[in-house]
Amino acid sequence: MVALELVREDEDEGAHRCDASELSTLPREEAEAAKARGNESFARGEFERAREAYTEALAHVGAEERTTRGPDGSFVDRSSVDADDGGRADVDVLAAACFANRAACLTRLGKHREAIEDCDAALEIDPAYVKVYVRRASAREAVGELEGALEDYERARALAPKEASARRAADRLRPVVERRREEMKEEMLSKMKDLGNSLLGNFGLSLDNFKAQKDETTGSFSIQFVRDEEKKTTPTPMDDDDDE
Repeated sequence: MVALELVREDEDEGAHRCDASELSTLPREEAEAAKARGNESFARGEFERAREAYTEALAHVGAEERTTRGPDGSFVDRSSVDADDGGRADVDVLAAACFANRAACLTRLGKHREAIEDCDAALEIDPAYVKVYVRRASAREAVGELEGALEDYERARALAPKEASARRAADRLRPVVERRREEMKEEMLSKMKDLGNSLLGNFGLSLDNFKAQKDETTGSFSIQFVRDEEKKTTPTPMDDDDDE
């Protein structure tokens, strides 16, 4: 009886060791299966169902924890998957793809801010993921972050010069961003002028009392004070032909 119990314990221990070894590939296989389901749902236009499948895939490989943001806003690697668990690189590729695909779902669902966060996570894993730069640019444009959107399109162009969609989008957005920059600059200068006039008004002055004059030799500017009487223009005399 004792001998039989020992054999049974050895068998159970061996089975446990077998299960432990199989765990190394199980999470990644389950993640791959969930990702495949997400792809099928996305193809059918079932974006919420696809988002859930990609979330499940990310959970299997601990990717959600891996891309937790720290106090400074940067991502913190909290992955529990090590190099023996099927290869860190393979898991990274899978996680980046799932973040990118979930971002596509979120964009279709109108959740652009969340889509941007998933794109951030994908690019943290793979900084050369061209498709994600284009995807994040589209989401940024949707929420009015035109500067960031243009940067992403330009980055995609730099990584993939033949990426036609990024080139067209960058060419379309660049004049809009430049025009907005000029408008913001004019608005800022106007506010600064109003503030200056408000302060100088306490002394009976305004910014019109100060004139910037350029030295053509050195290229430097000097500020000159102009009295109010000097600002008045001299009336132009009437021509003789106009006399009656």
